[in-house]
Amino acid sequence: MTFKEFLQDRWVFLLGQTVFLLFAGVLLRLLRVSGFALGFLAFLYLALILVTLGIEFYRKKTFFDQMFQLLDQLEEKYYLSELIESPDFVEGQKLTQLFRVVSKSMNDTIAEYRRRNEDYSRYIETWVHEVKTPIASCKLIIENHSDPVTRSLEEEVDRIDQYVEQALYYTRSTVVEKDYVIRRCSLDQIVSQVIKNHAKTLISRQFSIERENLDQTVYTDVKWIDFILSQIVTNTVKYRAAEKPVLRFTAKADENQVTLRIEDNGCGISAHDLPRIFDKGFTGDNGRQVAKSTGMGLYLVKQLCDKMNIGIQAESLPGRGTTLLLTFPLSGFLLPE
Repeated sequence: MTFKEFLQDRWVFLLGQTVFLLFAGVLLRLLRVSGFALGFLAFLYLALILVTLGIEFYRKKTFFDQMFQLLDQLEEKYYLSELIESPDFVEGQKLTQLFRVVSKSMNDTIAEYRRRNEDYSRYIETWVHEVKTPIASCKLIIENHSDPVTRSLEEEVDRIDQYVEQALYYTRSTVVEKDYVIRRCSLDQIVSQVIKNHAKTLISRQFSIERENLDQTVYTDVKWIDFILSQIVTNTVKYRAAEKPVLRFTAKADENQVTLRIEDNGCGISAHDLPRIFDKGFTGDNGRQVAKSTGMGLYLVKQLCDKMNIGIQAESLPGRGTTLLLTFPLSGFLLPE
């Protein structure tokens, strides 16, 4: 708040005082008061008004400056009403009272939405666990009656299983902190398990798998990193090269981090699509050519990586393949006590 803004807000008061001063001056002149006395009285009156306005301006400026300074420091702005102190002037007291009423109403609304979201998340988790039972039964039946038809059906069942799993992880991604546990893990074992889980698909697509320097230790949650790598492998299969597809896993250890490099020789990503591949629902030029693309896989990968403090970035050239780099910080403090 500037002094000019303060005076502009008091224009009615200032206009009234000016009219009063002129009226009093004319009246005193009619009563034959001397010009010196009249000027002295006007000076005293104006000085009193300026001192009064100055004190009021200082009190209000101090309050609003502190409020905006506190607002700038807060990451969650709605906590302002809880932290700001009630001032010693009526307008400020009414304002802080209004803030607290509005804040309480908003917090109650947020709490209700959170409760509904948690109920919905629990329902989805229950549904996923229930639907996995018939999916597992279908896989068992297919395994016991193997023929070209059932093998084709198995791929579709696997795809359903992946989408169901994706729905579960999407539901959990908003509260992932409650679900994951960071541990010291073998990167080689993690990659081996992911390759094993996708072995049938990779073999049927004639993928060449290359591994290099994976004998590294990383800090992560096995379940979540398995899902992350599975989404990346699924995308690699979906956008594979027409001939001799390759999937390469390479690790590099630095002083404070381990970087896992996942490369393929697929169709690649165009330069204008590359910055947006982690956006929710984004499919890009490649996705529009694949009917099964949802644009959710890499979005979930980015969300989970951010929550687990794993860096992720992508490099790609159209027609040359795509590289994803996962950076695991070597921070022992991430381990549970």
